[in-house]
Order: sequence, then C-alpha cells, then structure tokens
Amino acid sequence: MRRSGLWVVAIAISGQLGCKARQASVDQSPGAPKAVVPTEEELEHTVIPASEHAAMRQRLVSVLTKHPESYLTLRGETPSLDMRPRVAKPVSLRLALPGIERWVDANVGRFDLRIDDRQESIDSGKADAKGGLSYTFTQPGPAMFLFCAGPKVVPPVGALWEKVTHCTKTIVNVTDAENRSRETTVNMTHETGLPLEVTPMVAPSQLAVGSEVAVQFGYHNEELENFPVAALRPDGSIDHQTTSGSKGIAYFQISQPGRWVIRFVKNEPDGERVGELVFDIPETK
Repeated sequence: MRRSGLWVVAIAISGQLGCKARQASVDQSPGAPKAVVPTEEELEHTVIPASEHAAMRQRLVSVLTKHPESYLTLRGETPSLDMRPRVAKPVSLRLALPGIERWVDANVGRFDLRIDDRQESIDSGKADAKGGLSYTFTQPGPAMFLFCAGPKVVPPVGALWEKVTHCTKTIVNVTDAENRSRETTVNMTHETGLPLEVTPMVAPSQLAVGSEVAVQFGYHNEELENFPVAALRPDGSIDHQTTSGSKGIAYFQISQPGRWVIRFVKNEPDGERVGELVFDIPETK
C-alpha cells in the first residue's frame, strides 16, 4: 500500500510538471493572456443573449413611454402630480396601474409608508367613491411609499402578495407651511422585501443635478445581474443601463431636475412584472 501511494504522488508531481512545461510552450510572451476557466457560480450567471437583451430594452421603452406616470400617484392642492406634499394638507393617493383604475379592481399586496423612524400600513379599502384614498402628512421630511398591486385575483386564494404585477417605491419630500423640509432618519437605501425591488444606494434627498446614483434591482429576493434597466428622465428621454456585478447594480447620472422614474421589466409566461423607483430632483439643492 505504501509503494502504491508513492507511485500516485510521483505521477501527480510529474503531471504537474508536464502541465507547467506545456504552459511554458504555449505562453510565448510574458504578456500573453491566460485562459480563465469559469467557476460553477459564474456559469450560473450567464450573460443574456444579445437578441433577448435587445427585446428586453424594447419592452422597457414601451413600458416607460406608454405609461410614464408612477403606479401610485399623489394629487394635492392641484390636479397635477405632487412630489412635494404639504403637512396638514390632504393628498389623494390614486391607483395608476395599466388597465386598472379603481382600487376595488386591484389586488393590493403591499401598501406601506415609511416616514421618519416609523412605518405604517395604508388601508386601500378606505378609498372614496371617486377612487381616491386620502392621506394627510403630519410632519415634514422625505417619505417613501412601498406599493405593490396587480389585477384582482378571483377567487382570492394563496399568498396574494406574490401575485402582484407592479411594485413601486415612490419617494416624496413633505414640506411645512413655509415650504421647508428637514432631514429625517427614514431608511430608503436598504431592501424592503418587495417582490419587485428597485433600491437607491443613496437617498434621493442627497442628490442634485450632476450626481450619480447607484440603484440595485431585485426580483423575488434575487439580484438581477447583467439585466437591462432604464430611467425615464424628466424631459422624456430614456437612459438605458445594464446591471453588473453580483449585486445587480446599475449607475445613473442625474442630469436634469424633475421627476425620475427608474424601472425594470421581467417577462413571465402570464405577463410582465415591473418594478420602479420614483423620486424628484429639485431645481436647486
């Protein structure tokens, strides 16, 4: 048995020497690139084929141009979208999913608000006859709505939050009577457990024109790697990016003031799934 073991060691050493000799004969120049064998983990995260990537980009364009509004809208003292609501002034939260106009026709899987150091749930069953859901802020500062919904599930069986088709993180900046805001401890830069998650790595309140923001994209707790994503700029143009690395992160240049909508679209056999992040960049910091 000992002799056999020595023979195995000898063969292994000679094999390694032979490999080194063959490498020396192939690598003629010191700068010659070496072949890299992908690991099993790398093989699991293959790059999306170019044709599929192009089709996904086109779906993004369609989703952004046909429905530029966020899937949850705030209407304040004027009929227009209000990204800077005021303390003590009620706003109307309105459903804005493609093909769904009334709260009663939607499966609302998640509807929360983060403001300051607390999080509260909003009951979509309290909508008024006109389809609005009233909410009144009690303090100034950044606030983030966490909203996921989809077509009504009939019959309502199973985990309804898993059957949502659209998720949004809509970030607004609440102001007081003098139009002033304030810094708060609200957490906006960590994952929130949404099935379709778009997470800013920097709070939008810290951004200004000229900034760069890293955004992470996730689908059912898995980061979307090498995945086409896009931002709808305030002027209606589209910034296409692709997530990179193992964290599913893409980078966007904040080139304009106004409302930004950042989305990804995941195609499933029963339809599209869309995740979005919505925030406003003021004219001056």
